[in-house]
Amino acid sequence: MRINMIILAGISVLLQACAGSRASYESLIETKNDTAAIYLSVGETKEVLAISNGFPGWWGIYPGVASVSPEIASVSCRDKRSAIPFRAPGLVLGGEVCYLTANSLGETWLIHGNKFNLDITSPDLPENKIKLVVTKPE
Repeated sequence: MRINMIILAGISVLLQACAGSRASYESLIETKNDTAAIYLSVGETKEVLAISNGFPGWWGIYPGVASVSPEIASVSCRDKRSAIPFRAPGLVLGGEVCYLTANSLGETWLIHGNKFNLDITSPDLPENKIKLVVTKPE
């Protein structure tokens, strides 16, 4: 029994050292009136991305999310660690979790892709975009 617990703990630590990400924004997309978008109320904050730093690393491709209009909705990322596997970035190497906060009424776009080349200033938005609608609190 004791050896099984040691093996289970060792596997858990090894799994937390692997690089991975969770695209939480995908679960926030809803379809209302034939429009697929993320719908938030003013003041609401939701997780949109969790990134684990680990082996083998990101090789120059690091997931990221950005808001085209930060005055309507902003994205902020914080360093995190967790002892619970697959909930937040691992305890061993950690990572970051990004949150989307609805600041004011309106519509905008979220773009996602490689954090190092996300360009919200370009007039042509990339194909990897998601509509975001911020409404009044109910």
